[in-house]
Amino acid sequence: MDYIIPISEARARLPFLIKKISQIGKHLIITRNGRAEAIMISPEELETLEIKADQKLLQSILRAEEDIKKGNIYSHEDVFKDV
Repeated sequence: MDYIIPISEARARLPFLIKKISQIGKHLIITRNGRAEAIMISPEELETLEIKADQKLLQSILRAEEDIKKGNIYSHEDVFKDV
């Protein structure tokens, strides 16, 4: 469940809200005059959203996971031995 609070309350309780969002991973919707104005999310959630938005990166991660499952992995020594 997301938290919805007015901007005046967010301003007054910002340190507490940052800690809470970081710990429990919920979204904080900040309103002004009853309308959503901003959303606060944890850094982890932002990273997840950015990865999901980048289809090339997402496909690369999925291919890498498949390679790991199949045992198609190389050490950094193997990769850079001729460099």
